[in-house]
Amino acid sequence: MLRLQQHLRRIQFYLSILLLLCVNVQSREVDISTHLAVRDHFDDSSVHAAAASVKAEAPAAPAPAQVNLTALMARKGCAAFAGLLAANADAEQTFAGNVDGGLTAFCPLDEAVKPFLPKFKNLTADGKLSLLLYHAIPVYYSLQMLQTGNGVVNTLATDGTARNYNLTVQNDGEQVTLRTRVTVATIKETLLDKDPVAVYAIDEVLQPAELFKPAEPPTPAPAPASTEKSAAAPKAGKKASPPAPGGPEEQPADQKAADKSAAIGINGAYRSIAAVLAAAITAMVEATMMA
Repeated sequence: MLRLQQHLRRIQFYLSILLLLCVNVQSREVDISTHLAVRDHFDDSSVHAAAASVKAEAPAAPAPAQVNLTALMARKGCAAFAGLLAANADAEQTFAGNVDGGLTAFCPLDEAVKPFLPKFKNLTADGKLSLLLYHAIPVYYSLQMLQTGNGVVNTLATDGTARNYNLTVQNDGEQVTLRTRVTVATIKETLLDKDPVAVYAIDEVLQPAELFKPAEPPTPAPAPASTEKSAAAPKAGKKASPPAPGGPEEQPADQKAADKSAAIGINGAYRSIAAVLAAAITAMVEATMMA
């Protein structure tokens, strides 16, 4: 009996130890799982935080620089035209609004704009806007494209069928001209040629026929008046009839004097002949009476 009780106590003791061991093992597993979860969470958070930090510190990609057309024109010899463009908000905004989609601008040089200013000032507000917009095409054309193509093109001033405001591009080798019904301009210099914008300097202000009257062709000179000699000249194939003799009043003075002298001489000769005949007849009568 006593030994049985001792065995039971030993078994109880061993069970207690085994239970403690099981509890320790479970606790250790919980600690390991907790450690791994914390580590994973820390690692993920660190990675995300690091990535966010890199993104925040990395410089943003630079946006494409906007072309300042008026400043470019002013620096390259077109300051007068650039001033007119900058003073007209609608025109400047229209130019700038077409840069991204493609734009080809033609700026007249200062020596062409200054003598044109009086005409420009006499235009209406709408006319001034149309003339400025007439100096740009809503399409990008490189210089090579202009040198290899001819034809009529629309401008920023073109408004459907109501307002044509077209111009004609022509080339002769490397020389490119822009023609309207009023003026002809030649491209003198390339200020900018980078897709989608091209700017060229020209030597004349483009004047549309919608605003300015085309020059009339010169009137042919009148035929020279025919002289009396040419009027009296005979026609080809016909003989000239001799001129009719003029009357006494049409003869020159020396001719009249000669005619008068000739008449006096003839009268004297007649008188001499009459005297001789009279003497002969008298002699014959006397001879007959004596016989």
